[in-house]
Amino acid sequence: MSGFGSTNQGHCHPEIIKALIEQAPKLTQTSRSFLNTQMGTFAEYLCNVMGYEMFLPSSTGVEACESACKLARKWGYNVKGVEHDKASIIMANGNFWGRSITASGACDDPSRYTGFGPFTPGFPLVDYNDVDAVEAMFKADPNIVGIMVEPIQGEGGIIMPQEGYL
Repeated sequence: MSGFGSTNQGHCHPEIIKALIEQAPKLTQTSRSFLNTQMGTFAEYLCNVMGYEMFLPSSTGVEACESACKLARKWGYNVKGVEHDKASIIMANGNFWGRSITASGACDDPSRYTGFGPFTPGFPLVDYNDVDAVEAMFKADPNIVGIMVEPIQGEGGIIMPQEGYL
């Protein structure tokens, strides 16, 4: 665990230390680039639970989001037929998915984007909770290949969506 995932459990919580000691001799964090004795079993279990044929393991939140953007764009080019380098992914204002260059440029927070450009293009913003704006953007731009939205926004407080938004 890292960052928020570990600090909300308290410093050196005895149950977490116990689990860490039990797990450490078996397998610690490993790259998906290397085979290990646990990944195949885990992959099969997760795919069965989720009902999918495959999954893409990630180490961090920003890595997962960047991978999701890559997959959406790849789908757009290979399946939807979007012209090369034209795919866009809608983002909601108030989003937070990391501090990478792409994540910083795909937000409406000046403290995250001022002085850090140029940014990755293709991330138009709409207001969170505004279904009409999302629909309008899909209708106006044939190069939209997806939308990435947090079910509950948390960077600027706990912001819950209206009923029916998701």
